[in-house]
Formats: sequence, C-alpha cells, structure tokens
Amino acid sequence: MENGKDILIQKKDGTVEHFDKFKLIKSLRNMDSPEGIAEDVIIHCHEHNIKKIDTDSIYLLVRKLLMKRGRTRDFMRYNLPLAVSRLGPEGFAFEKFIGEVFKSYGYKNVYVGKKIRGKCVTHEVDIVTSNEKESITAELKFHNSRAKKTDLKVTLYMRARFDDILDSGFYEDKIPRQLIITNTKFTTNAKRYAKCADIGVLAWNYPESNNLHDFILKSGINPVTAITKIPKKAQEDFIKRKIVTCVELIENQKEYLYKNNLIPNSKIPEILEEIQSFCLMLSERGKFTFSSK
Repeated sequence: MENGKDILIQKKDGTVEHFDKFKLIKSLRNMDSPEGIAEDVIIHCHEHNIKKIDTDSIYLLVRKLLMKRGRTRDFMRYNLPLAVSRLGPEGFAFEKFIGEVFKSYGYKNVYVGKKIRGKCVTHEVDIVTSNEKESITAELKFHNSRAKKTDLKVTLYMRARFDDILDSGFYEDKIPRQLIITNTKFTTNAKRYAKCADIGVLAWNYPESNNLHDFILKSGINPVTAITKIPKKAQEDFIKRKIVTCVELIENQKEYLYKNNLIPNSKIPEILEEIQSFCLMLSERGKFTFSSK
C-alpha cells in the first residue's frame, strides 16, 4: 500500500498509528536521500510481512539498512541520538560533553556544576560560560529513555533561578541568557511557558532548526559512545572516568586505548579508524545561534 499506510506503528506512549512515510523522511532530514531510506523501511516490512512495529524497532531497522547498504556517513548521523543517550545513567557525562561542545564554538571559561550566589540563595548551575556578548547559565536534563520528556515544572523553577541570579548582578554588562537543554523532548506546556518567559530551550529536534542535534553536529565534537568498535564495558568505564569525547581518545591513545585492559590490542586499529572516520564525517563546524524564544 502506498506510503506504508498498512503498517501500524506503536509509539513510546503506547498509542498506535498508521506508518507515515513523510514523518520518517522529516526525522531523516540531515541525511542524503531520506526518501530512499524511508522506502527501504517500507519494502523491508512488506518483504518480512511486518504488520506492526514499534518506534525503537524502526530506529534499529534504519541503522541496519544503512550499514547493509554501506552508507556509513548516514549511519553515523543516525546513530548520534542513541550515542548521546548512552552518556548515562547519570547526567554528569552529558554535562561535560555539552561543555566541550560549547568550547568548540569559542565560548570561554566553561564551567560544569558551578555554584553561583544569587540575590537570595546559592545555586549550582550545570553549565556556566560566556563569549564576547553573552553570559550563559544552562540547566541540562539528561534522560536515559528517549520517551522521557522535560516538563513544565522545570521551566518554572528555571525562570525563578534565572531571576535570582539576574538580580545578583552576576551577568554584569553582558547579555544574560538562560538555557534549558535536554537530550529528548519538552512537553507542550514547557515549550509554551519557555517561549512566553523568554527562556531558551534546546531539545533533540526542537526548535526546528538550531536544535540540540544541530548544536552537536555543527560542533564536530562527538561522544565516545558513538564508536561501535569500542566494547560496551570499555565505553561504560570511559564514562565513569569522565572521558566523553572522541578527541580525548585520539589525544590520549597510549593511556586510554593501548593500556586499557577492557580493550584487546587487536581491536585498537579498528577503533582508531572508526574514530578518525567518525570525527571527520560529522565535523561540520559552523556558526550556531540560540533561538531568542
């Protein structure tokens, strides 16, 4: 049936809807030939008589089809949200990773977990940084499950925190900017309040442009969890030790790779090749502008 409307999709919230080819194309907007990928998914489901499939299985199917067809560049792009979600289970690795992304755009004095004295109380802020024009304080909300959303109460308390820090004179003569960054999504009310209260929000696909996906992709900074040749236990060990970027592995090969008991020496050439390819492939450095609303 045209556009795969005969295939049912079970979403993360449990609801079921008909497959929409154009929704998948939209989610693949940063890939070459997204229409072809979506058609490959439909063909695969028809050939294997798949009548119902969940969103996670769609994700894994797209990854499988991309690798099978040798589309490594597209696979790396598509794997990025999963790689970021694996910077857990705690949020500190995500915070450090986003701090490195900020640095790549020329932000200075990037602090993770900095305490700031507000007018009324002291606040511990996930990311504090600045450039020539702006002074930024950012709250990061990391979720292991991509189904988890950041809700209204987060934007409410962040507005109160922002006002207390603003009243203390912390931002001095620079443009003050408060951001909330999540690796998943915001609820509708959270987005509505953030827009009204002039709080910058950055989710994986929100806003439509200059979102978290774009922020990371344009930076050229990539997580260690994106390298498929690194054993899972080694990835987890890196995260515990706060080693979160590919750059760190390249710059400290002897210590992090060759002296690592969790990585066989025979695997290291493959790992280095993948790191080099991945970092170069996703390095699309460019300017990034946070939405004012």
